[in-house]
Amino acid sequence: MWNEAETRLRLIDPVLRDKGYLEQHWMLQLERPLPIDPAGNKGKRKKGAKPCDYLLCVWLEGMPKALPVGIIEAKAVDADPMKGMQQAKGYAAHCDRLHVPYVFSTNGHRYAEFNRIDELLNGPFAMRDFPTQQALTERFARNTGINLTQPASQLLFMADSQAYGGKPRYYQDAAIRAAFEKILRCQQQGEPARVLLSLATGAGKTIIAANMLWRMSQAGLLAKPALFLCDRDELRSQAYDKLKAVFGDNARIVQMERGANAAKNARIHIATYQTLGLDDDDAQTESFLTRHYEDNAFSVILIDECHRSAWGRWSEVLKRNPDAIHIGLTATPRQLKEGRHSKEDAEISANNMRYFGEPVYEYSLLQAQEDGWLAACEVVERKVRGDDESLKQVEVLQAKPVEIRTWQAVHEDDVKPEYGKGQFERDLLQPKRITAMCEDLFQQLCQHGGPEQKAIIFCASDIHADRVAQQMGNLYSDWCKQNKRTPKTDYAFKCTNTYGAGLIEPMRGSGERCFIACTVDLLATGVDIERLNAVVFFRYLQSSILFYQMVGRGTRIHEATQKYKFWLYDYTGVTELFGKDFITRAPSNSDGGDSGGGRTSPIIEVTKGKEIQVDAVGHFIIMQRDGRDAKVPLEEYRAAMMERVIREANTLEDFRQLWVEKNRRRTLIDHLLGQHYAPSSLAHA
Repeated sequence: MWNEAETRLRLIDPVLRDKGYLEQHWMLQLERPLPIDPAGNKGKRKKGAKPCDYLLCVWLEGMPKALPVGIIEAKAVDADPMKGMQQAKGYAAHCDRLHVPYVFSTNGHRYAEFNRIDELLNGPFAMRDFPTQQALTERFARNTGINLTQPASQLLFMADSQAYGGKPRYYQDAAIRAAFEKILRCQQQGEPARVLLSLATGAGKTIIAANMLWRMSQAGLLAKPALFLCDRDELRSQAYDKLKAVFGDNARIVQMERGANAAKNARIHIATYQTLGLDDDDAQTESFLTRHYEDNAFSVILIDECHRSAWGRWSEVLKRNPDAIHIGLTATPRQLKEGRHSKEDAEISANNMRYFGEPVYEYSLLQAQEDGWLAACEVVERKVRGDDESLKQVEVLQAKPVEIRTWQAVHEDDVKPEYGKGQFERDLLQPKRITAMCEDLFQQLCQHGGPEQKAIIFCASDIHADRVAQQMGNLYSDWCKQNKRTPKTDYAFKCTNTYGAGLIEPMRGSGERCFIACTVDLLATGVDIERLNAVVFFRYLQSSILFYQMVGRGTRIHEATQKYKFWLYDYTGVTELFGKDFITRAPSNSDGGDSGGGRTSPIIEVTKGKEIQVDAVGHFIIMQRDGRDAKVPLEEYRAAMMERVIREANTLEDFRQLWVEKNRRRTLIDHLLGQHYAPSSLAHA
């Protein structure tokens, strides 16, 4: 009896040829790395589930690239073709990742189909009735509302630049196609084209932007220049490197050069809000934008990290280019909660989804980790004993407080009625608390790979970052003496807006210096440090947006050092923000907020007081529950996975029999993966 591979070769492939599909348009495989096994200090790659059997494509005559529209799940010749549909419907959940509307399941004689658009399951039908390439092309056009006979639709069939090998990751290609489909529908309906893409930090949004603009240029849609807009020099430099690799000298940075705009004759303009002069609160002030660009100067505007681009003048560039295609890129699509903000900002910049619409494509941190593109994460939660209790004014005064900058005694009028945990280190510095937290963290680093790991510690203020860097450096020096080791240079350093930015590069590139970066917000976004082994929270947060951006610093994989996992050390309970909606208020001056830099108000230091102790809370992993990211205790995760396994095998002997049969083992693994369990964790259970 034929197995799945023989069924494909003898029965399915001939039908697809007869139906007009070219072999290179159905045998496409999803390009995925080996999945991550989070075991150990750095994790490792481990062979996992295979991709779907067929990625079915349609195409237009003369076009350089085929268009994926469906999955075919092949079954053995003696299997019920409907049997695979539960698995195929599982793939249908993954269809959102692939951005294809159709799922087919077949044993070579009969097939069933699942239409992702109307959620209908039909069949089984005779394989001879499988839709032809032409019929499937027409069905796709009808179901999506895209007129493929229009010249503009050639956009969907453009190939990528060869700058990155000409073959993007499958989700990057899916994101581009989803964006193009919305653009085409908007144009056909005479509506402004506004598109939002939401992909995890580290998923390659800038490469997506570069290939998107390349395909648009090849399809003749860049009659005017395109603008790539961001809010930090680091992001601008990264964008320039990526776009220059694709467009060469036709990608240039917007800046004054010999009295003129250096990007004037380029096809791709790369700018920050600051270089366009949009960081001035005075709307009457002439900007670089108004001096050098007329209205509707751009064909396309891409806004990087658009969730962070609110409550400023940056929306002026969109309002001056209403006919351009506007594309927002973010890892955290924001909705605006009631607060103090202008009507214009609410309409454009503060609420991503109100302006751009719902994301046309989403690829989350957990999905990227499951696929093996981003590093796995293990959460270690610690708790400072007594943090839930506020310090009263009388307690602070009894401890003989001083003003930290002048070392002058603090009077009663300078002390607030009470200090809660969100104000520790920001308004009230306690050296004993810093010492206890740093000592505990240093022990954690030693237990999980040694102290010479790359780590970012997010602190509450510049002064706090200074003290943490000092304490971590002293602990490392003592460790080196005890272990007769030569200390590495710049082991722990402050890296904030006022100091230390020059050490980011050696931290990124060197394994011999700059290990522990103590920062406030500077490293929260726009800085890629692939070597990073740990992300540490010594500060309190309320913003889920900022939290996810900070966590994203650790998600890069570093093949050279075999870093496939990072540790998230939580000392302030911030990991409760996993799975929270990205809804924020407009900032106000009275808001304690999430920003720790630039403070000029007195900071009180209390050198006396009770001893501080740090307690263990537990180890956690992050997985999907009810469609949201959730923090699950490691033991609960293992117990739930074992309960799932026991459904398949009631006894250990049953499990052994199941495991030695390849097909039954593969079915179990597919079920576990589909429910976001890592089969490799069975080894730990």
